[in-house]
Amino acid sequence: MKLTKDQIQLIDESLISKDVIYEDVKLELIDHIASEIELEEESTFEEAFAKSLKKWESLLKQTNSVGWGIIGPKIIVDRYVAEASKIFKSSLFSTLFFSILMTTITIMYPQEYVYTIFKSFLTSVYILSCVAILTTMFFVWKLKSKTVYGYFFLKSSCLLPFNFYMIYTLLNGNYRHYHRGSLFSNFMEWSVTSFFFFISVYLIALAAEHFRIIKKYNLL
Repeated sequence: MKLTKDQIQLIDESLISKDVIYEDVKLELIDHIASEIELEEESTFEEAFAKSLKKWESLLKQTNSVGWGIIGPKIIVDRYVAEASKIFKSSLFSTLFFSILMTTITIMYPQEYVYTIFKSFLTSVYILSCVAILTTMFFVWKLKSKTVYGYFFLKSSCLLPFNFYMIYTLLNGNYRHYHRGSLFSNFMEWSVTSFFFFISVYLIALAAEHFRIIKKYNLL
């Protein structure tokens, strides 16, 4: 059977009633459910729709992730947790690589000016990342259309104060544990000072995905 606009609207409203309010997830589900209904040639729309909803029942069931502080349909919670875990792991990996690189350079070249140059560079990119996140927050918040990626970006922007704190400490020299020949203190300094920057980078990537979905489905 070929679905009408009113029938598709009914699917949309049914998903919203189950708290599937994010456009990327909702549109994917509408597409799947509509395709399943259209394959049910011998059933009425109501019968096929009920059958399809039954199939997706487990993913539409309300659940929560205590560790990540989110409650909602399982399909949304699972996607949120997957993205959160991906960002955390990616940030850790990037921080590890960056810290090893910077520790190696500053141990090989222990002159104070080398450290100062890198510190100034890190301060600059922190400032740029903060400006980028604040600007992006405004545009994500301004758009009425919601996606899981946009929600995650806004929710995770609570980490922004850590970036401001890192800028403050780098500018004022309050975070100075660099000692010539000390591998551990050198490594730890670069690790702590770079971790929140890499989280910011991945958060901006999330926002970019949000805008890509908005453009793809013409949701402006």
